[in-house]
Amino acid sequence: MTPPTRRGFVVACTATLAGCSVLPEESEPIEASATAPAVLPGSSDYSLVAEDAPTIETTVTVDFSGDVELTSRQDVIATVFQRVYESASGALFGLLTAPAVQVVDQPKVVRDPLTAVDDARVVGLATDTEVDSVSEWRESGSATLLGTETTRMTATATLDDSDRDLARVRVRAGEDSVTAIATAPDDAAPPFGAVTRNA
Repeated sequence: MTPPTRRGFVVACTATLAGCSVLPEESEPIEASATAPAVLPGSSDYSLVAEDAPTIETTVTVDFSGDVELTSRQDVIATVFQRVYESASGALFGLLTAPAVQVVDQPKVVRDPLTAVDDARVVGLATDTEVDSVSEWRESGSATLLGTETTRMTATATLDDSDRDLARVRVRAGEDSVTAIATAPDDAAPPFGAVTRNA
């Protein structure tokens, strides 16, 4: 599999050691695309209502600590797969597949660019709605996505002028990262475990 394109990659960083500083150098954005979308197989409970491949522009920040304090910032332009499903009761279930981008060479650091995007934007993409606000995410047990058990996060958001409860899980999947967000998670168990991906 061809790795994400990285043109003229130079880490922009600031380092402080014994009173000395290294000023940032300019770097061109990393451009990358997800390789295969995560999907929810056809079922009687959910129907596909939106699909797209939007481009996200963001800046990924990585902080290192120790004898050397280092902050690395890298601009990323990522093409993301979007799939949004809706149940008969109106519950929404969104899947966002983003490229896992290597933002630092030494040590090797790989990040999901969606973690650097505003929560309201991410929830809006996952639900195909207008999102006014999202509360702080809190841990709430665990869930399995694409065969990987991971932390389940919950929050409350205002979607299309209505308050909705949310559940979110994220996992790495090959060269990509997958974020799944469900509304009304207490009405019925979100179908995190039913998600598949062909890659």
